[in-house]
Amino acid sequence: MELNAVRITGLVKEVKVPRTSPAGVVHHELVLEHRSRQLLDGMPREVRAEVTVKVSGKALVQQVAGLQPGNRIVVEGMLAQASHLDRQQLLIHAQAIERFE
Repeated sequence: MELNAVRITGLVKEVKVPRTSPAGVVHHELVLEHRSRQLLDGMPREVRAEVTVKVSGKALVQQVAGLQPGNRIVVEGMLAQASHLDRQQLLIHAQAIERFE
């Protein structure tokens, strides 16, 4: 089996309106803004990224229901195509989300 695992922290930038698929699965999306200082080849580098986080299923959707822009969270999940039409655009399918200060 191939490895596909992401763990990233950041600020909630945007919380989108939840929706329900035709199969009855609840989906919620949010935009995570990440900023950090990382070492690249021994040199410090400022890293910035915005990534869409897709949250599916009642348990996780309830967990993110109270999130507001500016909240700090850590997201664990996997990378996937944002849509079947655009293979370049990626998002994170959340498997766990935790709020922290």
